[in-house]
Amino acid sequence: MSKRIGLIALAILLASGSAVFAQQFDRKNYDELVDANSPDTIPPGTRITVHNWTQYRRFMMVWMQLAFSGKMHFHIADTPDYTVEVQPTGNYAIPRDALRDTEKYAGQTRLVKIPNTGGYSWEGYKAGIPFPNPEEPNKAVKIMYNIWAGSYTPFLLHEFSKNWETDSFGNVTPLETDDSFYHLMGLSDPPYPQDLPDNDGNIFANRFMELAPEQARYTTSLELISKDPARLTEEYVFLPSLRRSLRLSSASRCTPILGEDYLADDTDWKPAFFAPEYYGEKKLLVAVADPKTAYTEPSRLGYAGGDYKSGAAFPGWPKPGYNHWEVRKMYLINMKPLPVLGAGYCYSQRIFYIDAQTWDGTSLLENYDRNGKLYHTSWSIHGPINYKGETAVLRNAFAFSSALDWQGNHASPDIGYDLKMDKDAPGEYLESGIYTPGGLDRVMR
Repeated sequence: MSKRIGLIALAILLASGSAVFAQQFDRKNYDELVDANSPDTIPPGTRITVHNWTQYRRFMMVWMQLAFSGKMHFHIADTPDYTVEVQPTGNYAIPRDALRDTEKYAGQTRLVKIPNTGGYSWEGYKAGIPFPNPEEPNKAVKIMYNIWAGSYTPFLLHEFSKNWETDSFGNVTPLETDDSFYHLMGLSDPPYPQDLPDNDGNIFANRFMELAPEQARYTTSLELISKDPARLTEEYVFLPSLRRSLRLSSASRCTPILGEDYLADDTDWKPAFFAPEYYGEKKLLVAVADPKTAYTEPSRLGYAGGDYKSGAAFPGWPKPGYNHWEVRKMYLINMKPLPVLGAGYCYSQRIFYIDAQTWDGTSLLENYDRNGKLYHTSWSIHGPINYKGETAVLRNAFAFSSALDWQGNHASPDIGYDLKMDKDAPGEYLESGIYTPGGLDRVMR
């Protein structure tokens, strides 16, 4: 009898789990969000909780609506830590050097159709925002290139991160990494040249080294992202046990990075392999980190689970006092993978939420699996920083970031701290060649 009861309970659990995992892609969910030209807004001072959230749901990204609905494993709890506090919308203008290059090279970047992928490449890009006023035709493609070009980044952004990997039972495993983001071509960061002489055709290089747990210490991954948007990213990993680096297959773009919930293509997707579709400009709630606590190690306490205790209802949810929320204008595009990526590609729909002022499109992302069900979301929170005397929000300057696996109920939230840029970074990160495969073994010094 008890066995029969157990089987019934298991069947109910599986059925409810299937319902949770069946959050199917629906264009209507995005069309219903508040349009940017609507007079509707949320007054500063508003506090949003599980009791009144439905009044403001049209200002919420789809994943955020799901979290408030309580239908998912990751959900918003009825406690003060999960309150959304709305403050006035900040002004984070384009830094003067990037603005200068945007104006200087306006109209020089052109889209070029690529027969063998079906997507678009670009020609003529130098620096700045390639399409500062994107219009039809191909408005979505122009927006895609604006967020990919990375005009808001200096030569080097370096920070450390503390991560609390959280499984479906709420158990927390600490992970620490050393993260470096290099911008090698198209810079607007004097006195650095526009293109670094040793760029080897790569516009970006991302380097991640594990510091903890001890058994994985010095394991390092390197992504070399070509300026050619039709050339696949080169992936390398340095294994300290072998004291050498290995090149990974280009087919590894759907594999996790350093065991986290980020897949390789979450950070190094290539524009030529996608057909973006424009979903409009909306007004949406966006979290912003408090400059007084952002980029400090104690800031992890400002996010649910950052104390490494198990049981957070939504690991990484930003707590009031450390963060606030703003109503910001956001472009929406759906990055649909082209057939050239193959039937085995990880995602079928990729919704990018792009800030219409800062052109940051790396921070808010919803991915649906091959069957059109919600799979992964990536979420980052920036803190306004002093960049060459201006208040700016810089791509890759993450005060917080997280990847959530909504089907496996696993989360990888982390905070970035001790942020340094360019010559203020430790000397070893500025050495020529550290962002090359041959320089990976330097981590063993």
